[in-house]
Amino acid sequence: MNDLTKSWNSFSDEIAKKYLKTFGHPSTSSKELLVDVLEELTRGTRPPSLIELGCGNAQIAEYFVEREFECSYTGIDFSEVLLGAARQAVPGGTFIQDDVNTLTKVSGRYDIALYSHVLELLTSPEESLAAAKRLADKIVIRFYEPPEFDIDSVELRWMDVGQKEQVPFIRRKMSRDYYRLILARIGCKNVDIYRDTTKDQVHVLTF
Repeated sequence: MNDLTKSWNSFSDEIAKKYLKTFGHPSTSSKELLVDVLEELTRGTRPPSLIELGCGNAQIAEYFVEREFECSYTGIDFSEVLLGAARQAVPGGTFIQDDVNTLTKVSGRYDIALYSHVLELLTSPEESLAAAKRLADKIVIRFYEPPEFDIDSVELRWMDVGQKEQVPFIRRKMSRDYYRLILARIGCKNVDIYRDTTKDQVHVLTF
């Protein structure tokens, strides 16, 4: 875990600003889908309060600004380097350093808790979702690896963070059965699934 924590704090300041912003262009349509879903969920609640768990350098919050999706935005991440870039990118947001697996430093209630291409990277997705449930009435998950696999697996991958350094991170491929078990354990009553033209999906969990 120490090596994985280190990986998200190893970016140079310059790389932290660019992280993921030139990556994953095919998933632009799923960002559009995400905003469409959020607008529908929060219709009549303006501006809704939204907490993004694993916000990184706030690239999604920047997209919200681009799409003119107005919300009271709070971003959570345990990388101070990425949060530094986030604060510069979205000066109107609130940013808190915390472990997204446990969320011990965050309190209050929000209309939406959002994971955007993050749940697959967590060591404890069930623990994180249970913590998110304490914070929000609805949980929205944007999946890069939707939970449609036959078996659950976790891969250790390597990420270039600049300065000629490679650091480890995990990529989880979640099975349908494990996902259903997690949802049952946290008391999820309904999941609405929105599919993109790519493999990305947006799930809305209600309790």
